[in-house]
Amino acid sequence: MNYNYLLFACLLLAISCKQIHDNGKVVVEDPFFGVDPTDTPQLLVPDFLASPAKEYNGTFSPDGKAFYYTTDIPENAFITYTELMPDNTWSEPKVASFSGKYSDFDPLFSPDGSRLFFSSRRPLPDNQNSKIWYVERIHSGWSDPQPVTLTGSENNEYYSSVTHNGDIYFNIWSTGNIFKAKKTDTTYVVEELPAVINAEYDKGDPFISPNEDYLIFRGYREDSYGRGDLYISFRINGNWTSPENLGKPINSTANEMCPYVTADGNIFIFASSRIDESVKWNPLDPIKKVQDKYQTYNNGETNIYYMSAAFINDLRKKHSEIDR
Repeated sequence: MNYNYLLFACLLLAISCKQIHDNGKVVVEDPFFGVDPTDTPQLLVPDFLASPAKEYNGTFSPDGKAFYYTTDIPENAFITYTELMPDNTWSEPKVASFSGKYSDFDPLFSPDGSRLFFSSRRPLPDNQNSKIWYVERIHSGWSDPQPVTLTGSENNEYYSSVTHNGDIYFNIWSTGNIFKAKKTDTTYVVEELPAVINAEYDKGDPFISPNEDYLIFRGYREDSYGRGDLYISFRINGNWTSPENLGKPINSTANEMCPYVTADGNIFIFASSRIDESVKWNPLDPIKKVQDKYQTYNNGETNIYYMSAAFINDLRKKHSEIDR
């Protein structure tokens, strides 16, 4: 028996029991889940997506009609998805057609939606570390996964974000730095981002805007609030600005990670472990009290959040004025 799949099935069952409607389904409608972005982070349709497992790396297709994310359980990670159906409701979240056997994570759509890039530890003859892979849209769904050939990389890549030109931004955790892979006719040539980005602190999860005019990433710097904060840098006059902590309410004393902005530029999505509604344990308490706590999504694991992306333009104006 595959116990990873058994656990995952139980988690999906837990999700489906949280918000029961007359028709016995959790009902979510409209592209982009019909959310109305606000100025403060909100859980992204928690009764539909959130579970006791870790959820992160949320990415919408450009038209907002498909949503892929990582579900992380002990010993494995899956790429999970849901899509808008002809009746305008979203399908039950399930393991993606190309995932489930190996440890897969970090799904991110290309700007045109034709490819979905992701990280995976699936084996290759010359590499057992994390690599960047992609699947391509075909008539029947997705193609078989293909590894991305990166000339000059150290073969331990994570979190691939793609520009309109087809260039890929990613990070290598063993170095703590962010890299750019420039697309050529036959491969990608890797170059390290400048020192203003790759300063002495570890960093990862780079989201590059399709126009390559700003970069949001997870950093561990001296001004961080907690275990990992989100930072932004703008490309102005060909140079990257000094990264700025996105501050509260985006960052917290918990771990913030996996930034993403929808293709229309309206919604900012990230993951955080900020919800941890502690329960006080007492001697002789029934163990069910402990078990019930860890069957909810507010147990300190990462959840997916969304908010308005309008703050990006406000910060851009600020950095443009500084650069004058």
